Parts: sequence; structure tokens; C-alpha cells
Amino acid sequence: MSTTINDKNYFFIPPNNKNELSTSLPSDFHKAKSFEFICDVKIDVDKHQLHYKYPGYIMSLNGKHLGIFAAHNYIGVSIWTENGEEKILAYPKDIKGNQKIHFTCNLEEKYLKLNDVQQSFKGKLVNDYRYSYLWIVCGNGLNDDAKFQFYGKMNSVKIIKNNKTIFKTDFKQKTKFKVFDQSNCGNHLIKYKKDWFE
Repeated sequence: MSTTINDKNYFFIPPNNKNELSTSLPSDFHKAKSFEFICDVKIDVDKHQLHYKYPGYIMSLNGKHLGIFAAHNYIGVSIWTENGEEKILAYPKDIKGNQKIHFTCNLEEKYLKLNDVQQSFKGKLVNDYRYSYLWIVCGNGLNDDAKFQFYGKMNSVKIIKNNKTIFKTDFKQKTKFKVFDQSNCGNHLIKYKKDWFE
């Protein structure tokens, strides 16, 4: 099953849980030895051509944006270190087909990886990520100027931190407001509504 994504349909996982239901919080990624964002998506190429000025983030930590992004003709991954932005871009020939994207950030061995392409980097991640939300299908739902909306369909998502899966979904278990975490870590995706934060 998949879920269709537009500018009124995006999700987040908060970095903490007030009910202490999460067994492995999606926080402190900057302190991890490594983390991985994995997804299976179909990019709405036509909509991204209309919004070509910026790519849309598929999975992201807000701040100086970290994560997976896509446009009408490429996909990419990026992080920000104390030395600046590090990123990898790829230009799939079948951009209109399903894209299986695997982003690895290894902070211990200092490399990024987008599927089979690996790139080393120097320095530590910037401190922006200490209090970041983990966003699915946008860059930052709390800031319209940094939203960077993704358009398309999401088939599956998985998040791994220090070799442990802390979230996964195939979007089959969901309600109007929530997508359930099938990793049993309690990190459910919450649909963002602006009035919930006011």
C-alpha cells in the first residue's frame, strides 16, 4: 500500500515522547555512530517541475536540512558539518518509476552513502540537529519558508540508528492522524496540523 503526498499531507516524529511510549527515541542523531534513512517512493515529476526552484525533502531533520530530497530529474542526500554542506546527487534514467533510496550517514567512519555511491567527509555535524523533528515528505512543516514539500507516493519508510531499526512502515496500518510504527519502538508518524501547535 502507498500513501499520496501533497502540501496538505505530511508527517513528523517528535524527538521526545511525553508518554514515554518510545523505546528508541528518534533524537540525538548527531551523537549516533551511524544512521540510515530508507524509502521506496514514486516521484510526481510533473508537480516537481512546477516547483523546480527547490527540491522536496522525502525524509529530513530540520535545521540545516539533513536527509533525502528529490526533484523532477534527480534525487540526493545531504548533511551539514562544521565545514559546510556535504551532498550526493544521482540522476536516475527511470525517474518516473519507483525509487528505492538508501541513505547512510556514518559519523564514526565519516562517510555518506546514497545507494551504491559513497563519499567521505570531515568534521562533525552542526548543532542544529540537537532538537530537530524527523519529517517525512517535507523539510520542515513548522516553517513555510523551509518546508520544501515532496510530491508523489510513499510506499515504505525505514529509519535505522546505530544498526537498530527504530521506525518502519508500509503505510498499511494508519488512521486519519497517524501512521503506525511497525518496528514496535512506538515512534508513530503523526500527521502535521498547524493548529495543533498554536
